Amino acid sequence: MLDQAQVDRWLAEYVQRLRDTFGDRLMYVGHHGSWARGEAGPDSDIDTLVILNRIEPEDLAAYRRVVDSMPDSGRLASSALLSISEVKAWSRTELAQCYHGCRALHGTLDGLVEKPTDADLIEEIRLKAGEDLHHARHYLLHPHDLAQVVHRLRDAFKVCFFALQSWILLREGRFIERKADLLEALSDPDDRDVVRVSRDWDELEYDRTARPLYYIQLLERWSRRMLERLPPRG
Repeated sequence: MLDQAQVDRWLAEYVQRLRDTFGDRLMYVGHHGSWARGEAGPDSDIDTLVILNRIEPEDLAAYRRVVDSMPDSGRLASSALLSISEVKAWSRTELAQCYHGCRALHGTLDGLVEKPTDADLIEEIRLKAGEDLHHARHYLLHPHDLAQVVHRLRDAFKVCFFALQSWILLREGRFIERKADLLEALSDPDDRDVVRVSRDWDELEYDRTARPLYYIQLLERWSRRMLERLPPRG
């Protein structure tokens, strides 16, 4: 497994290659995800957001050459490439992670991305909780081998973590990056449990197989209660 110093060197080389390729058209490079939070595991990739002033068809091939030139890119590189117009048109419900969760490596998001409003955060949480409720209810209401399908819910529990980051930001005005720190800020047992499941997912594989209904019911209950906590749409 890489250490943080190796990841930092990888990112520095990556940013330099982007600068060499796109010059002053490169508006922003941000680093987010588990390595940026200091929570990386053996299978973690390196997540980046790249914004160009515009994107032409040939830029996709040029960007792919940059990625392919990076060490171990097939395993490590995970990125989003957007133009200024695309990021401005992006759903505002997805901007909290972009605005608060990215560590700038080149440029700034100021002027490119507006700070999410309280209404944006509420709608983001609503969409994430609704998505998770759909997944959990589907498994509870229709015939499935729960000991198998429970292992498909990794991303659903990660969505809980993102939603709770926005929930604390909405209520307390602070964005908490790390799961361990978020756990300390949460008092609701289900809030704490879904974050623990996301944090300890790999270690919980045996328990998920032995108690799949517990995890699916936890996800269903958390999603339902989160929707109930949100103010009704006007």
